[in-house]
Amino acid sequence: MPDLNVVVSPTAIPDDAVEAAREWGGTLVPAGHTVATGYVDIHQVICFTGPGSQLQPAEVERAYRRQLALADAQTWPPPTGYWRHDGRFVLTDGRNRYVAALMLGVRYVFVAWLCPAAEI
Repeated sequence: MPDLNVVVSPTAIPDDAVEAAREWGGTLVPAGHTVATGYVDIHQVICFTGPGSQLQPAEVERAYRRQLALADAQTWPPPTGYWRHDGRFVLTDGRNRYVAALMLGVRYVFVAWLCPAAEI
């Protein structure tokens, strides 16, 4: 990736947008919000899982094979999440792709997060 531009985490999300950002899985964009994307160091990503959620080995294998075929490229739509107060990215959707990238030694993962309109 010779032209890689790594995104430095934005400032803390305003209180009124925190809940929307934490719940967002990337399927719908709430009114007044926009989506930002960028690459983040894979070791600065935290996987968020709710009670009873498990990784499905077949899904991880499928993501692994797809990432292997892509080499350095990454897919759209990207895994989604939000920025934590300490600058780490919390993944809320796309765990299988994240685990596959981690298994393959990918250094940066392409992600998306929700932003209030005033932040862009």
